[in-house]
Amino acid sequence: MYRYILAFIIALLAINISFAQSGKTATQLYDEGLTFKEKKKYSEAVGSLQKAIALKPDYKEALFEAGWCSIELKNYTEALGFLQKARSLWPTEAKVYLETGYALEKTGKPEEAKQQYIKCISLKTDYALAYKYLGYLYYEEENYKKALENLKLYITYEPKITSDEVYYRKGYSENELGLYNDAIESMNKANTIYPDDASTYIEIGYAFKELGKADEALANYKKGMQLDPKSVAATNGIGDVYRDLKNEPSEAISYYKKTLEIDGQNKKANYWTGWCYNEMEKFSEAIPYLKNAVTIDSKYVSALTELGYTYYSLSRYDEALAQLKNSMAVEKTELNLYYSGLCHVAKKQKTEALKYYDELVKKKSDYAAKLKKETDKL
Repeated sequence: MYRYILAFIIALLAINISFAQSGKTATQLYDEGLTFKEKKKYSEAVGSLQKAIALKPDYKEALFEAGWCSIELKNYTEALGFLQKARSLWPTEAKVYLETGYALEKTGKPEEAKQQYIKCISLKTDYALAYKYLGYLYYEEENYKKALENLKLYITYEPKITSDEVYYRKGYSENELGLYNDAIESMNKANTIYPDDASTYIEIGYAFKELGKADEALANYKKGMQLDPKSVAATNGIGDVYRDLKNEPSEAISYYKKTLEIDGQNKKANYWTGWCYNEMEKFSEAIPYLKNAVTIDSKYVSALTELGYTYYSLSRYDEALAQLKNSMAVEKTELNLYYSGLCHVAKKQKTEALKYYDELVKKKSDYAAKLKKETDKL
C-alpha cells in the first residue's frame, strides 16, 4: 500500500513547481478536470486534477476523480495511489472503496478487492455495482453460491440492466447449484438483451436436460449449435440427451463425433462414443475411442473402467484386468472392482474373485451379491 502512496507523492512533487504558478486555484483546476472527464478526455483530466492536488494535497474529491480517471486509462497502479490517499481522507465515502476495490482487482489482488467491496456495501447497502463486482469475483473462483447471492442483490438494486453477462452468470451459477428452473429464467432474460449468444441456449439446454425434458433440451442445444457450429458444449450436450433421455446411442454417437471433428482431443466425446458403442454391443468399435480418452487423461477412471469392461466383453480377460488395475490405482470404484471379479470368475480363479467380493461388501455395494452369485457357480 505504502509504495503506491509514495509513488503518488513523488509524482505530485515533480509537478508542484511547474503548476504552482499556473494562476488557477485548486478549485478551478478541479472543475477543469471534471470538464475533461465529461468529455472523456481522461489524460487531460488527470493532468488538471494533479495540478489541483499539488496546490491542495488533502483535496479528497480531486484525489478520487484522479483515481477514477486513471482507472479509465487502465493505469491501475497509479489509480491506487490516488484512491488510497482519498480513502484515508474520506473514510466514510462508499464510492472510494468501490473504485479502490476495482483497481486492486485489476492489479491481481482479488481478496483485497473483496474487502473493499464489502466495506463499500457496509457504508451503502444498496450500492449495486459493489454486489456485481463481488458476484463476478466469486463466480470466477467457482463459488457459485456466493456469486448467486451477490448477483441477485445487484439485480435488486439496479433497475436497468443492459448486460446479458449478469443474467448469464446468474443462470450459470443456478445450473451449478441445481436450480434449473431459475437458470432457465435467468438465461431467457440474458437472451432478451443479446439474443444471438450460443452459450445462453446451451445453458438452457443443460437445464432442460437435467429436468428430464428431452425435446426442450434438444431444441436449445441445437439453437446453440446453429449459432456456434464449433461449440463442443452444444454437440456434446445433444449427444448426452440422446444417450440419457432418448436412449438412442447411435444418434448420440453422431453428435459426439461432431465434437471430435472440432476437437479430436475432447476426452468426454471419446469416452461417451466408446460407451455408446458398448451399449450397442459393438465392442471392437468402442476400443479406439476409449483408448483415445485414456491417452488424453491417463487417470480417467471411467474410461479405464469402460475399456476394461470392453475387453471383458470380448473375452480378453488379461487385457481387461490390466486396464481395471490402472483404474483402481487411481480410485477403487464399485464398477472396477466388480468387473475385476468377473474377469477372475471367467478365468476360473475363485479365490481371486472373492477378494473383490470382500471389497464390494466393505463398500456395501449391490454388486457384491451379483459377484457372489457368479463365484458360487465355480
